[in-house]
Amino acid sequence: MPNNFTVDFPEIWAREQQEIFYKENIALKIADTSFKGQLSYGDTLNRPYRSSNEVQTYTRGTAITIDDKTDTNEQLSINRQFATWFYLDDFDKVQSNYDLISKYAQDDGIYLSNQIDADVLGEYGSATSTVDDGTIGWTSGNGIALTTSNILGVISASKKKLAKQNVPLTDLFGAISPEFETTLIEYGAGRDTPMGDGVNMDGAIMDFYGFRLYRSNQLAGSAVLSLVTQPTANDTVTIAGQTFTFVSSIGTTAWNVLIGANVDTTRASLATLINAPTVTTATWVALGTAKARKFTNTITATNDNTANTLTVIQKGAWVIEVSETLTDATDTWTATKEKQHNLFGRKWATTLVIQSDARVQPKEVPDKFGKNILNGVLYGVKTFADWAKQLVNVEIKSSTY
Repeated sequence: MPNNFTVDFPEIWAREQQEIFYKENIALKIADTSFKGQLSYGDTLNRPYRSSNEVQTYTRGTAITIDDKTDTNEQLSINRQFATWFYLDDFDKVQSNYDLISKYAQDDGIYLSNQIDADVLGEYGSATSTVDDGTIGWTSGNGIALTTSNILGVISASKKKLAKQNVPLTDLFGAISPEFETTLIEYGAGRDTPMGDGVNMDGAIMDFYGFRLYRSNQLAGSAVLSLVTQPTANDTVTIAGQTFTFVSSIGTTAWNVLIGANVDTTRASLATLINAPTVTTATWVALGTAKARKFTNTITATNDNTANTLTVIQKGAWVIEVSETLTDATDTWTATKEKQHNLFGRKWATTLVIQSDARVQPKEVPDKFGKNILNGVLYGVKTFADWAKQLVNVEIKSSTY
């Protein structure tokens, strides 16, 4: 899986082509990839787990209760397929001072790798344990306002959560955000702390209290919109840079959402459009496929009529960007529920099977002087029930980030 590339190219290329800065991927450093090559598309990896029973008190001469033993099967499917492509004309190649195919293919390979990374770090939702504001003595369900005063408690609480699941406290890792790293460094300034080396051979930024820490801009972000009152026409909700507009007549403008019979209907329509952004119906208008890719690949929404909320999750964002212009001032994104999901645990808790790595494939175009350049990956990701006990979802308040 591509990560950060080092490519030698003539000095003139460096002068004429602006540099692209890539997100650094850490999936291969924390995921179990031992099943690679054993499966193909559509195949499944089966891992059953056993039931458990409580110990009985035995009275001599009295029959004991016979407990049933059952196995429950879990499966990982090789069904995640992502691809990129671009057309390159031969005349463009002739007039260029740098290798267009090589550079664009490099970009696309890393973007595909970023998708895999986002899916692995998005497995925070499978973690058995969560550390949130309530864990450190405040309000359960809220994100932690991380400070130098509480960061040690957050990390020690993560280790405690693992210990209470009987997880061996070896090969521990933490996937942390730049904000988490900054607070940790500020905590350690002037202190004699066990932070270890600043940079490790595998790309970790430091060792701290038994965790090998990796910085990532690919953590998942989540936010909760409280929407109790029916929106007014032309009210908007913005998610990850995309604005959704509530309208009384659906029209043809992309990302319009029809105001329904009641607020629950309207909220449900918004959630459905977020989850299916390329589909147009009588109650919402889709955006073109290209602009909707970010939603299709990384963003999901869940409507809750009981709580009158819409929860949105974006994988690979590290901080999800949200805003609104709702008429009712009480309807807003809840600041304490805007979270980034740092991931702590034991290495290899999540299984990643990459059946086909990113691979450039030029395809001739019969009626043009050029080629289509294709690149794609095929893989599966899953955190099985036993290994889920080895992960901790650390929820940090991100509304001020």
